[in-house]
Amino acid sequence: MARKSRKITQTEDCAVKTAPIFSSWIYARISNESSHAEDSIDNQTAICREYINAESELTLGGVYTDLGFSGTNFERPGYSDMMAGIMSGEVKCIVVKDLSRLGRTYIEVGELLFDTFVQRGIRFISVNDRYDSFADDAGRKKLLILFKNLVNHMYSRDIGKKIKSAHDAKKQRAEPAGNAPYGYRKSADGKRLAVDREAAEIVKMIFALRLNGESVSGISRYMNQNLIPSPQQRRYQLGEISHEIFSERILWPPTLVSKILRNETYTGTLFQGKYECSGKNKKLLPRDKWVVHENAHEAIISKERFEAVSRLMNIESERYQHKNEREHIENRYAGIIMCSRCGKTAIRSDNRMKEPVLFYYSCRFCCEELKREGNLPKAPKLPLTKLDALIMAALRVYMDTLVQFERLPEILSKSDPLIQKRAKIAKDKAQLEKTVNDYEKTLSAAYTHHLEGLLDLREYQIIREKIENDKANAEARLALLCDEQAKYDVQNVLGNKWLVQYKAYRDCEIPTKDMINALIERIILTPITNDVEIVLNFKDSFEELRQLMEEGGVTVDV
Repeated sequence: MARKSRKITQTEDCAVKTAPIFSSWIYARISNESSHAEDSIDNQTAICREYINAESELTLGGVYTDLGFSGTNFERPGYSDMMAGIMSGEVKCIVVKDLSRLGRTYIEVGELLFDTFVQRGIRFISVNDRYDSFADDAGRKKLLILFKNLVNHMYSRDIGKKIKSAHDAKKQRAEPAGNAPYGYRKSADGKRLAVDREAAEIVKMIFALRLNGESVSGISRYMNQNLIPSPQQRRYQLGEISHEIFSERILWPPTLVSKILRNETYTGTLFQGKYECSGKNKKLLPRDKWVVHENAHEAIISKERFEAVSRLMNIESERYQHKNEREHIENRYAGIIMCSRCGKTAIRSDNRMKEPVLFYYSCRFCCEELKREGNLPKAPKLPLTKLDALIMAALRVYMDTLVQFERLPEILSKSDPLIQKRAKIAKDKAQLEKTVNDYEKTLSAAYTHHLEGLLDLREYQIIREKIENDKANAEARLALLCDEQAKYDVQNVLGNKWLVQYKAYRDCEIPTKDMINALIERIILTPITNDVEIVLNFKDSFEELRQLMEEGGVTVDV
């Protein structure tokens, strides 16, 4: 019998489709240097690199690390940089050694994994947990991941109680419970504070500058201009922390200088238990509740000198308190403006005690570095008034166009092409609903035939698998049709949230916080030049509405 030739039809595509390549970013975290070697930053990174190298669709984009940060604390520099990369669209895949490296709080980590990452289309891989959010079995493993997340949360709380108990015992014995303040280091037995002579001279200089009339901001500039090592850099030099990130230059912000000037530990008295902590909340206790030990260690600053500086600081505090009594102006761009250079959130500053109050936005760290590199006398900042004008100009373009969209309900109701489109969608939807229903009936009939012995198990399984696949494909097409039907529905268009937002804000003369949160995803600020890129929330929805207008025969002027 002659063998039949087999012709390749058009549907048999011989071309090999290339899988998408994910630029993957490793995130590694460790609470402290004394943790187990297997949890070291280097080991975590090595495990993740090995995994990425073994997967053909993954390439290494970079590494984010946090050394010395608890999993319950989400105010971590590496984590913040990672989230900035996610928000900017640069980061699309995160790889960790295990789930606990991301964090140890049930709610925050759960929201991150199954809300933020899902909305942003982020692929998340936990190597030791064998979890890949883009894998076929991710749905089945979700319950396991939630359970592990809960276990990590409970472990963190248990460890926290034990650490607190140990710290309380140390406080009563006049032993330093936390890190040594700048200017000190812990003694060899860890039971006392010993003076770090080199850093102590820097502390003395800071106090001397303040007594000589230099402001806190002026001292901060002096420290940065003279490249004086910051506390974290000093700890790296002493070998107390080892991650290479701390070998790089870290700036002295005014808040750090102020903290040193107010630290009474430099007088030789050990003050502990000053705060009551509950989760992220930190409450300063009355002084009589503190654990105080006089002459617990060698003093760097005399009590007389410390009190003299305290008086100056209190006078300055009173001035700022008076300033804060002025009309409060809401920081409506808080958390939305990001630096294009480092990805960190830009901060708001003002012209201090001058009238009228003027506000500015800048990246504190990048502006300071670029100012020094360019020998600039002053780093230009973006005025709030200019930012408001830029925002309103960008939104006004869309608001003026959205006026034309008010005709959409009428166009949808009367346009023949759109009426015919809706009718076709409704017909196709009804046919697909019938098809899905028929598949369900066929499945039921196949099961009945199997029970009656008309189909053996293998035959039933083959039939069931085919029908279930066909039914799933029909349901997917039906879901797409339902979405398309909603797009052409008059009531849905009337309730379009962007049209509703537009109507609510079109009469605003300056942006409000609610308006900014509703319409703007993020603002990217370039330091020094103060160029601004505005990323809007509603551009995709705007384009969808514009296409509806044009399908109805109306050209939209943008």
